[in-house]
Amino acid sequence: MFRLIEDASIDFGALFNVSPNAYVLFDPELVIVGCNDAYLKSVHRESREEIIGRYLFEAFPSDPASDSYRLLKQSLDLVVATHRADTIALIPYDVSRAGEIPEMRYWSATHTPVFDAAGVLRYILQHTVDVTELRTLREQAQDRSILEAGVLIRAQKVQAESERLKDLFAQAPGFVGILSGPDHVFEIANTAYRRLVGGRELVGLAVREALPEVVNQGFIDLLDEVRRSGAPYVGHGVPVLLQQAPGIEEERFVDFVYHPLLDDKNEVHGIFVLGNDVTEQKRAEERLTTIAQESAHRVKNTLAMAQAVVAASIREAKDLPGANKAIQDRLAVLAITQPALIEGTLAPADIALVVPAVVGLHKDLFGRIEIAGPHAALDPATSQGLALILHELATNAIKYGALSNERGRVSIRWAPADDERRIELTWEETDGPPVEAPATKGFGTKLIERALPEGKGNRVELNFPSTGVVCRCALACP
Repeated sequence: MFRLIEDASIDFGALFNVSPNAYVLFDPELVIVGCNDAYLKSVHRESREEIIGRYLFEAFPSDPASDSYRLLKQSLDLVVATHRADTIALIPYDVSRAGEIPEMRYWSATHTPVFDAAGVLRYILQHTVDVTELRTLREQAQDRSILEAGVLIRAQKVQAESERLKDLFAQAPGFVGILSGPDHVFEIANTAYRRLVGGRELVGLAVREALPEVVNQGFIDLLDEVRRSGAPYVGHGVPVLLQQAPGIEEERFVDFVYHPLLDDKNEVHGIFVLGNDVTEQKRAEERLTTIAQESAHRVKNTLAMAQAVVAASIREAKDLPGANKAIQDRLAVLAITQPALIEGTLAPADIALVVPAVVGLHKDLFGRIEIAGPHAALDPATSQGLALILHELATNAIKYGALSNERGRVSIRWAPADDERRIELTWEETDGPPVEAPATKGFGTKLIERALPEGKGNRVELNFPSTGVVCRCALACP
């Protein structure tokens, strides 16, 4: 049975085979040199010839990037390096043969060094126990988060004092906590949990004491319901205001599960909390939505401008060839200015160049735009924001305002403010159709109000008197 072991003075066969516990023996190179019948049974092997004499990870293959491989290899390497025993509290490992349907099982293992008379490490003895019953919650789990919670709950219950398990809790990338009693007192809260709530200490405190800001947000009620009903609660992308520093709250979004912990009488004695902070993912989704809205809005504006180009060119032309040339020339200008506006390559930092660059085509088409003001430098970001505002105002004037009839006029004037640290620009429409303030703010209005960089004294004021739209901008100078 232990034919690869040369030391005949040790009767391994008689010693191991009478034991109901599963044992396997490796040499320091992790080659399997012996095992008992209980081990063969636990790993579903018919004979020792299938595994003895083979490298451990050839006999039981495992992806080197997996937790299974990492935990097992790390423990065995530690025994070889330190000559001290090591324990793995919980390790998932598939022991199926090649070609069989994989069956992940869960083990607890102890690795003990075995020395010869001279004190040289000769073997490593593994005592392993199949603890797959910890996964019995799998069949009832309706959510992946609940499944993960079930595994950790069972592991915590049977090995609550395990330092290795505590480390797994502490280092988990998601936030993990265990709450006990009707007041939901923190027994465990890992690093990610404390980081989520601004670094506050949680262990030993009830939720309403540790996190008073969540009381009126409904989370205590959810915990009470889980404790009362014994049913887990799963939340996806739930907003929560959390204090990050005294007097400072920040909205975060979390995926989480509250899972009841049951005692021997099948009564709830605590709640397991497992979740992830998905704030950045949520904000990225919101940014994508805004970009999509802006893209759709710009397409509409571009089509409106193209329609105006065609209509004005035909109206002015004396013949079809002349109309054709005017339309092509003006559409060419439009094709250049549209991407330049979006990409920020159109707007120079001199306001006296920004304004004509943006509204020049409109003035060429309608001839009823007055531009007046001195040269003055602008911050580049402010210059780009002004270009977007002017383009939006001009497009709206064509569709609804002063440039939508035959008499309306637009005046664009600017001058330095008294402190000369800002430029004050006014867009004013007159003689167009009567104006009414919109009942709700559309995307175009929001774009005008938000186009300038925040701070630096930038400000936009948009008004809708019946005589025509008036927009006043305070623009920061560098």
